Amino acid sequence: MNAVSYPRLIKRVRAVLIDSVVVPVVTVAVVILGTLAGVTDIWGRGALVVASILFLEPGLVALTGGTVGHHLVGIRVEKVEGTGNLNFFVATLRAIVKFVLGWLSFIFVLTTKKHQAIHDLVAHSVVVHRNVLGLPSYEILSERQVESEQFVYPAKWKRVLIVLLYWILVTIVVIFVLRVLSSDQCIRFDRCTTLDALASLVFNLVWLLSTGALVVLGWRGQLPGAKRRAVPSHDSAA
Repeated sequence: MNAVSYPRLIKRVRAVLIDSVVVPVVTVAVVILGTLAGVTDIWGRGALVVASILFLEPGLVALTGGTVGHHLVGIRVEKVEGTGNLNFFVATLRAIVKFVLGWLSFIFVLTTKKHQAIHDLVAHSVVVHRNVLGLPSYEILSERQVESEQFVYPAKWKRVLIVLLYWILVTIVVIFVLRVLSSDQCIRFDRCTTLDALASLVFNLVWLLSTGALVVLGWRGQLPGAKRRAVPSHDSAA
């Protein structure tokens, strides 16, 4: 297959889950080995922690095209032009954005043309299959049609910014309403009733669905502040 093939979001989530286990385990192991070797001061241990994390995330991405999780699920990170691995500094920026935004960044995989998360857009990277041989067809995704030729779309950075602003507003509203509806015992002493727990579950679900909707609508240029504009037809121009 000559065309670039992208993995499903679930495969990227699996890679993240694997890394969420590997990174702490390896980091703790490195600190223990460092202690046995005589590194006992807080700055030395801190340096070991930072070095372990930098090696396991941006380091491996720059050197091998992926983290441990990426390798185990059969995907890799590369430049969007397909010209090789990211350099260490870009891979570090990508890792920082991914850590700060968390799963919110991954929602964009469902909307972008090249199945990119926000941290991919920032780093100009894509995640692709290492080898498609033997994979079922539903695992192999091609570029999606995101932007219609009938519209002019705002810049990508503007759409991302608008989505983040709306997301912050929705988060504040949900937290405020949930706080108003929760009992004093639940807020002050964390002694929540069944009704409090149910309300929390419902509003968390509303928040989650709203976040997904904002990402999709925002990237399609359908949110106020970053709306797409219709291209004038030849008939109307005449």
